[in-house]
Amino acid sequence: MENMARFKFQIIKYTLIAAIILEVGSIPILGFSLVYLCGLISGTLISIMGFLILLYMSEKVLSSGVKWMASLGTLLQLPFYGVAFYICMKTGGLLAGVACVIGFMTTRLSMIYVHGIKSRLSARKKSSEGE
Repeated sequence: MENMARFKFQIIKYTLIAAIILEVGSIPILGFSLVYLCGLISGTLISIMGFLILLYMSEKVLSSGVKWMASLGTLLQLPFYGVAFYICMKTGGLLAGVACVIGFMTTRLSMIYVHGIKSRLSARKKSSEGE
């Protein structure tokens, strides 16, 4: 359980860092755009909420053994993604919609970083120290 809390904190931390990097990286291209920022924030927060739903459902599946709950967790996330995207498109136009979709990807980026890039770098570092 402690590993799950650490994993959750790590993913959320890197998700927020990715969102900040994406916002700062957009400033030279778009200038400071409040519409882009709001879309990015809403997409990132919905993405974090979807991640927390996924974790909750996976804990339920592991504790109860009921496999269909995993599909229920995925189906529960979809309306939130759709509503957030629709609201962004209606209020901020295409820029907010694109920013919202980019915000949806921040959690995936953080998972790729934590479990792909960071873990491989630490494994290489350990193997070079062992030689």
